[in-house]
Amino acid sequence: MKSNRPINLPLSQVISVNAKSPIAIASIMHRISGVILFLLIPVILWLLQTSLASPESFEVVFDNIIIRFIAWVFVAATAFHFVMGVKHLIADMGMTEELKSGRTASVVSFVIAAILIVASFVWVMF
Repeated sequence: MKSNRPINLPLSQVISVNAKSPIAIASIMHRISGVILFLLIPVILWLLQTSLASPESFEVVFDNIIIRFIAWVFVAATAFHFVMGVKHLIADMGMTEELKSGRTASVVSFVIAAILIVASFVWVMF
């Protein structure tokens, strides 16, 4: 008799199955961007506090390329998380529940997020 109980798959097999689906990639990357945002909040708050101390400290903080890169990572993660969050909200309303429409929504979300990430790089770094 065949058991219908779920089995624990090794991580490599889970990744190989999910790597083929843009819906799964969007969901996993949405969670990763949320973790990145959560971890960067104290850093960004410290940068904000330091930069607002005086005009000189603002110049010192944002003349550093590493700090500007960290600020860009935060802005890019926020943009990506927002776009994928809207995609998930639309899916929760039942508009992209079918496989084809879900894939289309994921690809469109990736394109919009990529445009916002590139635009945020230009805005923060230059």
